[in-house]
Amino acid sequence: MWTILLVEDEGFVREAIRELLDWESHGYCVAGEAGNGEEALAAILELKPDVVIADIVMPGMDGIELLKETRKAGIRSRFIMLTAMNHFDYARDALQYGASNYLLKLSLNDDVLLESLGRIKEELLAELRGAGEALYPFYHRIWAAIQGTGAAVQADLAELTSSMEKFRNLSLDIVVVLSGGVPASLDQAGIRQEGYLLVQSFHDAGQTTFFCWKFRKKGDSAEGNSLVRLPDDWLQAVNRLNGDWYGQEAYPAAREGVSTPIEELEVELIRSFEEQNEAKCAEAAAQIWEGMKASSLSHVEVKKRATHLLHILTMLAGRKTEDETEVYSAVSHESLLAHMLQAIRELIRHKREEDISYTDHPEVNRVIQYMAEHYKENIKVTDLARLVAINVDYLSTVFGKKTGLTPIAYLRNLRIEQAKRLLLHSKLSVEEIASQTGFTDDAYFIKTFKRLVGQTPSSFRREKKD
Repeated sequence: MWTILLVEDEGFVREAIRELLDWESHGYCVAGEAGNGEEALAAILELKPDVVIADIVMPGMDGIELLKETRKAGIRSRFIMLTAMNHFDYARDALQYGASNYLLKLSLNDDVLLESLGRIKEELLAELRGAGEALYPFYHRIWAAIQGTGAAVQADLAELTSSMEKFRNLSLDIVVVLSGGVPASLDQAGIRQEGYLLVQSFHDAGQTTFFCWKFRKKGDSAEGNSLVRLPDDWLQAVNRLNGDWYGQEAYPAAREGVSTPIEELEVELIRSFEEQNEAKCAEAAAQIWEGMKASSLSHVEVKKRATHLLHILTMLAGRKTEDETEVYSAVSHESLLAHMLQAIRELIRHKREEDISYTDHPEVNRVIQYMAEHYKENIKVTDLARLVAINVDYLSTVFGKKTGLTPIAYLRNLRIEQAKRLLLHSKLSVEEIASQTGFTDDAYFIKTFKRLVGQTPSSFRREKKD
């Protein structure tokens, strides 16, 4: 309710005004009364009412002095001044100092008073909307903190002095819905706008948050300013979505006995990706997704992990960073996994295409494709010749004509290029990389790498990462 302070030195007049309206049905409540200007100023400083209905002529501090002192104190309460027939000069002075209106006591009735209060209510709502717009940078900083990409935001409250005052008597309902790539509507969120003074929406990362501001109900305890609690309340509201995310009525309780830590599964996924083994990638990804569910990670954390993994795989594939829109637009655990698997398939396809320089000879192309998929294995020229059903000498001749290299030299170069990627984008040791790329002897790998690249594997890694 918008708050009203009644200021009138004659008690019976004050009572008559109090009984004039059913204040609550019009969105107002009488928060206090005062019999003179001094009492009224003390009440204004304490209550900071939205509206002051004050007699102009009072003993001691009159209504105009009360208005002046209120403005000096930086309080923007609206003033409706009451005047008698012969006090119009005072009324004009009141308007000059910022009173919203003046009303004649003798002609005061509910219609006249409601008309003034109606105009004031529109002004108060416009001010509230303006103060609400100023909150959006605060919302962005809170959201960055929830996602783990920003610092804590409690210190920012010092910058919100004006908004803190506007919202201090309001309570906040936070409604969050998974909405994908487009903002949700009020109807989709089940929100009736007429039940609130102000409804603000915030859409990011596949979800829409509605901040629904309303007056505290009569008798509700003031549990502190809603803006102070907003970071914690928003996080709780976001986490309540996890039931929807995982497809369960309730947020899944963490299960004990998760067989393999998620971090180890991620290493396995990266290793399988380097092998260009789609089946193993799919298996590792499915286990990661099950592990995140078993560990009760929030959907925000799931999306962060998915984004991080895709970033690594994209770099390993030698491509530009993937657009994260689809990851953050996912509305379920399963749909995000499906997107992840599709992205992995596409990256492996691109990786194979970039690793392979195709020719116009089908048998040579088939040999190249085979080497790209099996470079880790001990491949002999006789194996390649058998693969395409031609003799070894003919294969070596035609392969050399089409590529400029012997099959063994081509395979060696392919292995070295793969080793470069692992040196840059993995934490594997040189010995492990030698094994991962088909070199059975560490010393031979280092010698070959230095001859072809011009420096040792360790020097290459240090130089490129510096």
